[in-house]
Amino acid sequence: MRFHLRRAAILLVVTATGILCACNDHKRPGSLDNPKAGKLIITGVTVVDVGRGALLPDMTMLMDAGKIISIVPDGSGLVQSDARTVDAHGKYVVPGFLDMHAHPLGPDDPSAALTLMLVKGITGFRQMQGSPELLGQRRQGTLPISRDAPALLAMPGTILTPFNASNPKEAVATVDEQKQAGADFIKVIAVSPAAFFAAQSEAKRVGLPFVGHLPDGVDVILASKGGIKSIEHLGTGNSVLATCSTDEVELKREIAKLPITEGPPFKIPFLEQIMSSKIRKRLINPLVEADSAEITLLRRAVDTYSEAKCRALAATLVTDGTWLVPTLIRLRTMEFGDAPVYLNDPNLRYLPTATVQSWQDVSKAFTKDLSPFTKSTYRDVYALQLRLVNLFSAAGVPMMAGSDLGGGWLVPGFSLHQEFDELEKAGLSPLTVLKMATINGAAFLGRTGSMGSTEPGKNADLVLLDANPLTSVQNLHKIFAVVRDGFYYSSEELQGLARNVQAHANDGH
Repeated sequence: MRFHLRRAAILLVVTATGILCACNDHKRPGSLDNPKAGKLIITGVTVVDVGRGALLPDMTMLMDAGKIISIVPDGSGLVQSDARTVDAHGKYVVPGFLDMHAHPLGPDDPSAALTLMLVKGITGFRQMQGSPELLGQRRQGTLPISRDAPALLAMPGTILTPFNASNPKEAVATVDEQKQAGADFIKVIAVSPAAFFAAQSEAKRVGLPFVGHLPDGVDVILASKGGIKSIEHLGTGNSVLATCSTDEVELKREIAKLPITEGPPFKIPFLEQIMSSKIRKRLINPLVEADSAEITLLRRAVDTYSEAKCRALAATLVTDGTWLVPTLIRLRTMEFGDAPVYLNDPNLRYLPTATVQSWQDVSKAFTKDLSPFTKSTYRDVYALQLRLVNLFSAAGVPMMAGSDLGGGWLVPGFSLHQEFDELEKAGLSPLTVLKMATINGAAFLGRTGSMGSTEPGKNADLVLLDANPLTSVQNLHKIFAVVRDGFYYSSEELQGLARNVQAHANDGH
């Protein structure tokens, strides 16, 4: 068995970057003495019915102990002497935003990253990389998540890679181990097709959702029909684009000839931990080290794109109930890896200097090492990816918003708002983007009974906006306040949290 260390390292996303330091001292969730939110009344607000795309103006909302108790028209006599009352006339309330592809939890303290997410209205996230340690901490109620943070909605075990799923037998065993450890789903990235389909079959047998990338050689239609629940990043690489090509058969034949990402013939203790410490910089932008053969195939896929074939693929995904999480902002920051808009992002002030420096180093390599042909191909690939998202959305493929927080040039919290902008560039309507950021994530998780919409009985996780989110995606950025688990954060309090993160980043903590 071959052990392609460099290629595996480039594709391996074993760890979250852990890019930010501690920034607050609130008690951790899981502590038995965590306070419950008291009564909160919001008056004069326009409630956005995300499901119907309708507005309910001049409403009064009552929340208590982290739940929405009632929503009634203003003047209905709803008075609670022991409640905090907020006047929200002229404001719009939507469910809290969900980042359904993020990596804030990792080996470093995630406090600052999670705080920035809350500041930008994110009240829940799907953690896309786990570990036995993180799963154990969750069982024990000791995860390092403060009150000023979004809720952890779901988490896998360690990502399936050549280091724990180098062959079908090992892949099955790893799925079984993660089931026993309490993983919510199985995530796969760079494994062989045989290991991929073995893991997918075993995940289905033990009742765990199977999600992730589509490694080289894995056919998107077979993965969809086999039950993959969500495809991340539009599959990565050529997987989706090849299926949308008039040259599909030959392209897939050539893709099958690419070196197979394989691990050692046996498990090496602590190998994943050792590798993760060595390849963090490579993971900032894996495209910097892409193989020339892969670039050539990408170019062919772009040049032979067929909308009719892509529509047929979309119909298959709809029939199979396969979700997509495009993470357009992650794709763009990789494919435009030295764009001035990222190098000069004012939000970099929230990050430690060492983090920014490492991103800049990789950006310089992007500028220096990639040929004009490669850069041109990446630009054209991204333009096509925008078209794909528009097509998939119009065809009814279920999609969620996610930023892949953890990669280069992705500042926590702000990155999901950048995703909103990219979805708008793809031609999606404001309501579609809002749904992708709220109710769709709840539907994916099977939790529409408790989250994803603004109704009595639902979790008090809300974002108050200064302008109507149904008229412009840009209005999603205009945050007036956030309610997380019933606790109210005014714009002044949110700004204070952000300043605290910046101060700690500048202190080098």
